[in-house]
Amino acid sequence: MKEIDLSDIGLYMKALHCSIRWDIIEALREGPKSSDEILAYLDEKAKNINENMENCKGSCAAKGMKKLNKPSLYYHLRELESVGIIQLEEYVPSEHKRAPKKIWKLNLDKLTINFRI
Repeated sequence: MKEIDLSDIGLYMKALHCSIRWDIIEALREGPKSSDEILAYLDEKAKNINENMENCKGSCAAKGMKKLNKPSLYYHLRELESVGIIQLEEYVPSEHKRAPKKIWKLNLDKLTINFRI
């Protein structure tokens, strides 16, 4: 659990303002995942949302969800990591002399905002 004061809330609002970041948190609730696993989770979620939009016949307000590329994913992961919501748990060696896989995990179970000093 982490407690923050109103003076810190802006940092967390910036980190949490994007729905993709909430989807990343949702993916990590099940346990640590590699960047590729997170990306696959987001791709599957986008596919399901976009397929369901075909049935809405224009009555839903959702605009669908774009497929995320890896550089964009790392941007969102860094934003969540910058405030300590997630953390890099480990590097796993990759095959064929590529960069190691990054394994991410949730770092917080609960975030509390103190409105009074």
